[in-house]
Amino acid sequence: MLRSRSAPLYPLLAILLALAACEGEDPVEPEPERPPDLSGTYTLESLSAIVTGGLTLTPPDVSGTFSVQQTSVTGPEASGTTMIDITLPDGLGGTATLEDQGTYVNRLDGTWEQAGLLLQGLGTYTLQGAILTVVVTEPALNVSTTVWRKN
Repeated sequence: MLRSRSAPLYPLLAILLALAACEGEDPVEPEPERPPDLSGTYTLESLSAIVTGGLTLTPPDVSGTFSVQQTSVTGPEASGTTMIDITLPDGLGGTATLEDQGTYVNRLDGTWEQAGLLLQGLGTYTLQGAILTVVVTEPALNVSTTVWRKN
């Protein structure tokens, strides 16, 4: 009876050929890190600003929506459009409505810019789960902290 010794070598040969084929491939570079896409509609959780006398107001004393639509991403920077609608006490027993639309930029490093018809500002943002916090640090008249929950 004759036995072939080459049969056990086939699996080893197949592995060696597969390894040789992989050596010529260029390594795949990871995608560059990008800032989060903030697109969506948010409901106001709290507001602290000059218009609130520095107090932090929460619903039902204040209410509002913030709509964000990302339109572009370039490297570590994303930008898009915003619409904001906030109802707050007017200090006379009634309410006042603040409505604005404009543009924003959010960066990977956590910096924030907004430019609206009424509201402009520079500051920072954080996104933790469904909670977006925007802290405007300048100009002085627009200093505020708003906390939004994504719908």
